[in-house]
Amino acid sequence: MLEFIKDLVWGIPTVVILTLFGIYFTIKSRFFQLTGISDVFSTAIKDIKKSAGGGISAAMALSTALGGTVGIGSITGVALAISEGGAGSVFWMWVVGFLGCMLKYAEINVAVKNRQKTDGIFTGGAMYALNAMGKKKTAVFFSLMCISASFCTGCLTQSSAVTASLIPGGMPRAVCGIFISLAVLLSVAGGRRLIARISYALMPAAGFIYILLTLYIIITRVKFLPNAFGEIFRSAFGIKQAGAGIMGYFFSQAVRVGFTRGIFSSEAGMGSSPIVHSSSENATPHTQGKWGIIEMYADIFVFSTLTALALLMAGFDDVGVMYFKFFGDPGRVILPLLLSVFGFASIISWCFYAESCIKFLFSGKSRTVSVIYRISVSILSFLGAVAAAKAVWSVADIFNALMIYPNLYLLFIKRKEICSCFGTVRQ
Repeated sequence: MLEFIKDLVWGIPTVVILTLFGIYFTIKSRFFQLTGISDVFSTAIKDIKKSAGGGISAAMALSTALGGTVGIGSITGVALAISEGGAGSVFWMWVVGFLGCMLKYAEINVAVKNRQKTDGIFTGGAMYALNAMGKKKTAVFFSLMCISASFCTGCLTQSSAVTASLIPGGMPRAVCGIFISLAVLLSVAGGRRLIARISYALMPAAGFIYILLTLYIIITRVKFLPNAFGEIFRSAFGIKQAGAGIMGYFFSQAVRVGFTRGIFSSEAGMGSSPIVHSSSENATPHTQGKWGIIEMYADIFVFSTLTALALLMAGFDDVGVMYFKFFGDPGRVILPLLLSVFGFASIISWCFYAESCIKFLFSGKSRTVSVIYRISVSILSFLGAVAAAKAVWSVADIFNALMIYPNLYLLFIKRKEICSCFGTVRQ
């Protein structure tokens, strides 16, 4: 039943709607993710130099957002996408990433415009924007779905995935669970500011190491790079399968898996990462929207693409096996540790999203509710490590999808206001 519901909410209509929104904002912005790329990165360099004072800097916000998107799924999930949809799925991931850049920009733009400052930190997201429009019930629904997703997508599934990466090394599940539970509790105990600082300390370092090692694999197999790209484009359009008379099947598989994996990985359109982007101390709607574009480039065009190219060039469909092949026994240690960092960063990033939703729902009693929430996520992180989580993944996917609809409803209503930042639509 859960699988049926998941397939229903993540079916073709959802993918089509997300794609149409991405196309709309891409056209209205005059392909800003391409034409404005130099402006995007120059803004980022300037923002990094700015001090956030006692708040959260733009770089911290990006690190926390990447913690939620560049997780275990962005690495092992790429291998799964290739095995299910073929190399062509990578091309359709690129399509999602390209269109998702402006979708991400749009949702961050709206979130920053409608944010509020509480306890010295800006708080924003689709819930605040919807509430400002008088859509209180829709805002509450989005918040409840986000909190529920943090329990499943954040705690249970990521904790299970971290444990799965560590137990081959001999660490018992219960021990993994205790360590993860305590680490989560200590991280979230300090609230959103501490979560952002921990993400800022972990994500750049772990990301740099992963990129460096994966680039090494690509460089050592560089002669196979043209073949890898050739396979991606041939499989994407079914040319390779045409002679066998099954072009339609493989083509649809490549599109479906590539689009779905790209959406899952980047969270474009879900309204999750705008919650943390809107907390950036020096943010403006347009400049922080540019950081959203950088987030998409980092997730899809750096982490996911490098992983895909390395797998295709090395001839593997499993990242763990590939790392062992190229780095020997140290590879069996390095990759699980990196995946553990990414998984942990994803847990606390979702805690950040949920805490912001709690601030919105329980403005007068948020401290008490936050304490209850923090204890709950610690317990659930332990349970995720020691219990099977197959069903939980389906539940997590359902809650993720249910966040999309109120968020897209918001973007539809605010579309002209968003596009006015580019001077393409009159308010």
